[in-house]
Amino acid sequence: MTTDDEAQLRAERLLVAEAHDVADGWRFLTVDNLAPDGRADALLYEKALDAFDLAAGTRECRHRGRLHGLTFGIRGDHADQRIAWLRRRLEALRPPALPGFGTWVIRDGAR
Repeated sequence: MTTDDEAQLRAERLLVAEAHDVADGWRFLTVDNLAPDGRADALLYEKALDAFDLAAGTRECRHRGRLHGLTFGIRGDHADQRIAWLRRRLEALRPPALPGFGTWVIRDGAR
């Protein structure tokens, strides 16, 4: 198996795993380029986590941090609406793009 074949297989497995989660009632939102670098970024990161807590309420939830991003998941009643609310809140928090640096990329899904 080549490196390309292995990468393709991993990608397919991730898609199957996410499809299983969605069928189980989970809804996801991912924010890329969210990497705290300094106090102002750290405060925005905390605000993003606070918005997630508000969006999830008492529903089952989880989040996963990566080197340059976060994925938020909410499961249960009205998870779609809660993820949509979280998206709007994160879009309001998104810092402006700076030349050569970009800004947050907010997208549906976990992967």
